[in-house]
Amino acid sequence: MAGFRLASLLKVRRIQEDQAAAQLTQARHSARGVQRRAADERELLEDLGGQAALAAAGIARASAARQLAEIRAAQQVADGEVQAAEKALMLARQSRRSVELLKERHDASLRVLEAKAEQHALDELASTQHAQKTSAQHAQKTRTEGES
Repeated sequence: MAGFRLASLLKVRRIQEDQAAAQLTQARHSARGVQRRAADERELLEDLGGQAALAAAGIARASAARQLAEIRAAQQVADGEVQAAEKALMLARQSRRSVELLKERHDASLRVLEAKAEQHALDELASTQHAQKTSAQHAQKTRTEGES
């Protein structure tokens, strides 16, 4: 039976899909870290709203607001990375699936060829048995006619 000629390509596509899945996991992990930092900064910004140190709090709030803006920008970058990783994973899955479909068609073709070969062998066997039976009957008939 002939092997699937694109088996190595299928293996590469599976590796690419695994790598894309790992990159997506990393991007999501990074995005969650940025989200946690943003939540911490928002909480700090809210905590600095007390009356005790209004002037210092104003400076701290401005600093926290700048940090929050930077974190928001980082969040957008992280979200973009997650989207890119999701798209890469989807493309890797599609590529792998395309090769798998080719393999399935190849396997189906092999099964059809094997079935045809088996049917041909069965036909040959039946034909041989028929020829032997006919030959035996003819020999029997010839012997019977020779005895009479």
